[in-house]
Amino acid sequence: MDVLLRTFINRLESLPDKPSADALGKCVLTMDGRELPIDPYIHFSDQGYKRNVIHMSSKCEIAVLCFRKGQTTAIHDHGVSIGTTLIQEGIMTEELFEKQTSGMIQQTLTLTHHKNDLACIKLTTIHRVSNIHEGDLITINIYFPPLTLMNIYNLENTQTEKLFSSQPPVRGNP
Repeated sequence: MDVLLRTFINRLESLPDKPSADALGKCVLTMDGRELPIDPYIHFSDQGYKRNVIHMSSKCEIAVLCFRKGQTTAIHDHGVSIGTTLIQEGIMTEELFEKQTSGMIQQTLTLTHHKNDLACIKLTTIHRVSNIHEGDLITINIYFPPLTLMNIYNLENTQTEKLFSSQPPVRGNP
């Protein structure tokens, strides 16, 4: 493993078990995550976006997510994990949702993140990530603790699906 990448991992592992979103973002910017040598972890799939894990421990997980144009995630939360997403290449569209008193979710905001932007993943974040732009989208995602439980939401009813895995479901090209 590249020395710069190993140093970055070691720095993340030195953070508290439950860092604040601000501390996590500051760490990524201080270590200049934009310069990480992630080429060996960049892999795409025609079936849907591809999740490539760089590092996973009991404390944190680092993954490279690769999206071709038109690929998107399900609407999901991150269970008990917080994190940050660093846009390495391309433009990421993030739709944010809130749970209503009825139990239904409603879209509240759409954000566009560009290369080198950081997007925060809080305990309350419910979102869908897409690459609706020309070109590929590559992100570096960091989760504390590792992403092992997510709730998958839909817009038709209040039912959620629990996903106990580090591999989120993919949605193909629309």
